Amino acid sequence: MSGNPTNKCNGWCILVLSLLCGFLVLSYATVAAQNEPYKADENWKKTCAQAVAQPPPSPLPGAANDRLAGCDESKLYYGLGDPPDYPGALQCGWFQYAHPQREVGNMFYGPGVLSMLYANAKGTAADYELAVRFACENIRASDGEMAFRVGHLEFLRDNPGHGIFDLCDDITSGSSDGACTSIQTRTRDSARAKNIQAIAQKLSPAASRVFPALQTAESAFEDARIYGEVDLSGTSRAAFGLSEQAKLRDQFLINLQRFSRNDTPTTSKADLALLNGKLKEAYQRLQDAPAKKWQFGTIKPDGIRETQLKWMTLLDAWVDFARLAYPELSETSLRAQLIRLRLHQLRSLYRE
Repeated sequence: MSGNPTNKCNGWCILVLSLLCGFLVLSYATVAAQNEPYKADENWKKTCAQAVAQPPPSPLPGAANDRLAGCDESKLYYGLGDPPDYPGALQCGWFQYAHPQREVGNMFYGPGVLSMLYANAKGTAADYELAVRFACENIRASDGEMAFRVGHLEFLRDNPGHGIFDLCDDITSGSSDGACTSIQTRTRDSARAKNIQAIAQKLSPAASRVFPALQTAESAFEDARIYGEVDLSGTSRAAFGLSEQAKLRDQFLINLQRFSRNDTPTTSKADLALLNGKLKEAYQRLQDAPAKKWQFGTIKPDGIRETQLKWMTLLDAWVDFARLAYPELSETSLRAQLIRLRLHQLRSLYRE
């Protein structure tokens, strides 16, 4: 084993990799913008000062209605699996603009969504003066993001028909990366939920009764995996967590589809025993790892232990569900497939 270079990546290696990831996120917008026809506005602060010095915009009629409290501007604007509702997003954005919530870490809230609506003529006529003003009033933005966003809007104003404006085009921070990743994952969540609902509607009454318990066990495992086996240090922690959650949920759907088709490798009891031995070995290797392996980042042996317990509960839930939903599916093959997936997750932590 000593000849494997991946096993020499100790805490310092993890620190270097974390810093490198942070650098890549921070430089992403710069590189992307260099490939776009627009450039950052180096004088964006002056541009913004002039924009916000203008008389405040007149509120949209009806946008003060309290029924809009709690409206989801991102769902309305992006659709997230459904058709967008731009007029609804406009009403929502104006209500939020009149009810600022500085403690809410949402870059799309209020002026965020309004800047996109007015720049892209969605639900309203194009108005780049308002779009720039709203972009400048979006407090959930770093200086780098502001420079690129203002430059982006100025380019679109001067070159009609050359693209659309999106807050996610010019992100330069890990927190913004998390917000934009959330938009992507929510879209995937919506599409995935529809597929799972279609599968659930075809279940027998007996299988339908235990399906909620399987979903509950899956959710508990996802939470444990994200908080116990994903390094959530650094400003991109939200993006890392959401990315892992999407992978786990995609795998849950894949499992439902494969198991319903009896599409698993044939596995003998001897093969299953061998897989169980490998799983225990992988888990114990992590528990016995020297303390210096865990000195950086948020992954710790206790978190792995808690995740393993949640996975064992999930495994039992799958067995209970499959007996009723897929009576033709071999329990040995089912267990083996789930162990293979878990074994891959644990082994990936060797490199952390």
